[in-house]
Amino acid sequence: MGTGGFGARLGAFLAVTVFVAALAAVTVWTREQARRLDEAVASQVNFVLSEAKAALETQLNLGLALADLPRVDDQLGTARAALPAIRSVAVLDEAGTVLFSTSTVEVGERIPVPPGESGLVWSAAHEGERVYGIGLTTSFDTVAGTILLRLPAGAMAEPVRRYALSLGIGALLIAAPVGVLAWLAGLRLASGPRRELSALADALEELDDSRPAAARAPSLAPSLAPVRPAADPFGLPLSAFAATVRHRLALLDAAERDVSRLDELA
Repeated sequence: MGTGGFGARLGAFLAVTVFVAALAAVTVWTREQARRLDEAVASQVNFVLSEAKAALETQLNLGLALADLPRVDDQLGTARAALPAIRSVAVLDEAGTVLFSTSTVEVGERIPVPPGESGLVWSAAHEGERVYGIGLTTSFDTVAGTILLRLPAGAMAEPVRRYALSLGIGALLIAAPVGVLAWLAGLRLASGPRRELSALADALEELDDSRPAAARAPSLAPSLAPVRPAADPFGLPLSAFAATVRHRLALLDAAERDVSRLDELA
């Protein structure tokens, strides 16, 4: 791998790391925002149902039947207006039949109601909706019916998407210049090792050239001295290694010449 390619790869790696970190931050913050939004919706729904329950139970305690309560539609309309995402708010009797609703088409509809503890808000998924409910009780602690609130399953998806989009754009505007700076920093960081690698390659090439030089100048072979670089690349004892290798090569050349003379004498 070329040293220039190493610098480019290092710069690209740092730039990609910046963008991945930005994407991870956007994902984490978006999930946290979605969780907080769900908690806020659940808290608001709890408040709306509790207020409606208190108002209706006050009338029930006067001895009126649930189906005969006055101004129920006005109370349900006020409850629905408390949260724009609410699809409908309805009052059901003990059998689950809708007696009152902000959506008139629901009146008379039969809705299965899961059992819940008296006074506590429960929630369940039903036909692509999130349904919240709370039971109505009389002063004798008997069940009179249920208040039901319907939310679309993806009611909070659009605000979360808008938040994620705005956050993603902001992260991109920040990550783009930071990524460029990281890429340039990678190139700069790689320049030092690139010079070291070039020096190491040059020193090793000199070792390969030393033996032909010794063969051309046999009288000077034993005295070949390495040219010591200003600093050994990567802190390796390259100068000492080069001197040892040159010395061994000179000895081998001298031995070969001696063997050649003995062959000639024989």
